[in-house]
Amino acid sequence: MAEAMPQKLGKYEVRRELGRGAMGVVYEGFDPGIARRVALKTVRKDQLEKDEALELLSRFRREAQAAGRLNHPNIVAIYEYGEDEGTAFIAMEFVEGRELKDYFDHAERFPLAEVSRLMGELLGALEHAHGNGIVHRDIKPANIFLLKDGRLKVGDFGIARIESSNLTQAGSVLGTPAYMSPEQFMGQTVDGRSDLFSAGVLLYQFLTGEKPFTGQLTTIMHKVLKEEPIAPSELNVQVPRPFDAVVRKALAKRPDERFQSAGEFARALQAAVSSSPVDEEATLCNTAEDATVLSGNADATLLSGAEQTLVSAGASTAARHAAEATKISTPSGGASGGATGAATQAATTAAGGGALPAKRRNLALAAGVAALAAVGLGVYLLKPGSGTPSETPVAAAAAARAVDNGTIVISAVGMADPSDARLAGDPGLLQAALREDARRQLVEKAVALNIQSASFSQHYDLVSAKLLSRSGDFIESVLQEDAPQKGASGVATLTTRAVVKVREVQKSLNQMSEDERVEFIRNNGDPGISVTITTRGESGEAQRSPIAENILKERVQSFGFRTWGEAPAKGQKGADFAIEGEARFKKLSATLPASGLTIEKYVITSWTVKCIDKATGEEIYFNTTLPQNGSWATEEAALKDVGRLVGEEFSKTFFLQHFRFAGQKVRLKFGGLPDKSVLPRLQRELTGLRAVLGTRQDGDVLEAELSGSSPALGELVQGTVLQPLNRKLGKNCLSVVGATAQEVTVGLAANCTDTATLSRLEDIPPAALFEAPAGRRAEVVKNPAVLRKLEI
Repeated sequence: MAEAMPQKLGKYEVRRELGRGAMGVVYEGFDPGIARRVALKTVRKDQLEKDEALELLSRFRREAQAAGRLNHPNIVAIYEYGEDEGTAFIAMEFVEGRELKDYFDHAERFPLAEVSRLMGELLGALEHAHGNGIVHRDIKPANIFLLKDGRLKVGDFGIARIESSNLTQAGSVLGTPAYMSPEQFMGQTVDGRSDLFSAGVLLYQFLTGEKPFTGQLTTIMHKVLKEEPIAPSELNVQVPRPFDAVVRKALAKRPDERFQSAGEFARALQAAVSSSPVDEEATLCNTAEDATVLSGNADATLLSGAEQTLVSAGASTAARHAAEATKISTPSGGASGGATGAATQAATTAAGGGALPAKRRNLALAAGVAALAAVGLGVYLLKPGSGTPSETPVAAAAAARAVDNGTIVISAVGMADPSDARLAGDPGLLQAALREDARRQLVEKAVALNIQSASFSQHYDLVSAKLLSRSGDFIESVLQEDAPQKGASGVATLTTRAVVKVREVQKSLNQMSEDERVEFIRNNGDPGISVTITTRGESGEAQRSPIAENILKERVQSFGFRTWGEAPAKGQKGADFAIEGEARFKKLSATLPASGLTIEKYVITSWTVKCIDKATGEEIYFNTTLPQNGSWATEEAALKDVGRLVGEEFSKTFFLQHFRFAGQKVRLKFGGLPDKSVLPRLQRELTGLRAVLGTRQDGDVLEAELSGSSPALGELVQGTVLQPLNRKLGKNCLSVVGATAQEVTVGLAANCTDTATLSRLEDIPPAALFEAPAGRRAEVVKNPAVLRKLEI
């Protein structure tokens, strides 16, 4: 039986019930003293369990104490805490408006400008609360109200935490699962960055209409702790890509990797908006890179002002066409169906529908493609007269700019099982899964540049959780995305080509190795190291010390690295690192009282050792601490020890951690193929292999870039390329029959040219899965029948 509604609570008249919560009832009240409507939130002591009453009432009182200190236009105001005949209550501002939850439940969407404004008001409220030492801990749509005038109000600081309070201890878990931060699930100490995580969940929901973490409680917890959500621009093509980075940082698993304040979050959000032109219906973003491609084109001046306006209008229409592209494009559908057809139609629309002359139309077409690429569709064009994808002008320009700035261009193949129940037969979900996996594979290949294959497989689960799950952090831009493919193998694939920040991958791998105390077996780097050691005597004149330098070179060469002291010869690759040392000596003389003999000693009075990364000029090591060795009887002995002591400052691991690993280019010439159709199928298989960074067909030759370690190029090809291919073919069909410095000839055995063997290229899952760790296979393949194919 429902309890009777009280007539009064303290000085307030109770008018009606507004709702019921976990702790009590909320009423509409009236303050007759100042004729003001209020909301009265109540808790009845007699309805609480005795063992929890004290804690809940303490928390309830704390809500009033905490929120009562806040005075902000976007925070529901608290007026008073009171108790009346066993009922504790809080009188607060009466808010006339709708919960944000109601908007989301009815799938009501907001324009991007409105999302930016509302998020700005939310973050402003959190900035004020955090500045007063208060953490909300339950930011969710039901606690956010939109007033009739459009303003946002944050309410229910019911589980807020005052940082100085001893009533909330580390280890307590409070909040709403879909919006909780990792540290809340783990019962760890919570601060304002937890609220920012929850705000990131709201931003994701604003942009996509979906929660980033869904399912039952245990599923949500697993996703929050372990998985990265799909980027917003991949779920909603009208979301500009700059927002992906904002969401990714807000939802970082570790608090230290998130925005450190609500103000920082708000500024990043505003920067994303500022880089994204907005029209009335849709949101478009021309990235700085895309703008450079168009404005940097000398032919861009061919477009008149009116024609540029046509391009702009066409691009806006193009995005709306792209937004309608939700069906997956299969080989049978060709370029006319799904995303491919929409992309081509949209780009053509951006070009003015053929209204411009050919050369000008091509420029406009590039602009339309740039707009489409910016909203995340993964556009590609068709080569005239063919059904094969080609890079856009934007992609080609971006690839050309991927020089030695810590990035390289990598191609990878994303894989997914169409029979996976989680995809529920939804082509859109399948495409999103393929894109996400392709990004993980891009980063996996960057990792494979640094560590050997066996070591990678041994630590796959750790690398997957710590690095691959953060793939978005390491991908600078996507240059090309082919149409998804579904064939007889039972595994769907999608090929992606992107600029990957391999230097950042390497740094993160090094840090992870240190944090987790894992010793990865590195690929054999071949850094060149220049050595310069100078000494200064009492006169102050500097001079090179060949004695010290030779001792140091011997140590560096013992690592298997090249050394030199002078500039490299013409045509020779310069040093990767430069070791520079300087030691100042002083000669001391002392006369022994007993014998009258004079003894001379040499001591170091100052010392500088540094190592410079020649590619960037970065000083990666610097030390001025004097060595503890006391003194030397002769200058030669001192110089020998200086070389030894400088060498001891460095290790093989030091150089390999900082070395810029790069792939080896090789031309693969295949002999014995029965017809030309086999080579493209082999190229597709190579692109998916971990050790293959990219491929290109040049006539009857495949040009590839490989990572890995081997004393000879032929051995590298045999071990990293041909071995997984042979496993897929079911026997040793491919082998190295000849090799030069840059070209490897591969032969196909005569007993492998039959249809039954070559059909395995289509009917058996990709060769990359044969070399993959068990964890990787389990991530991709869910169908037992397909798994059995991998066990053959």
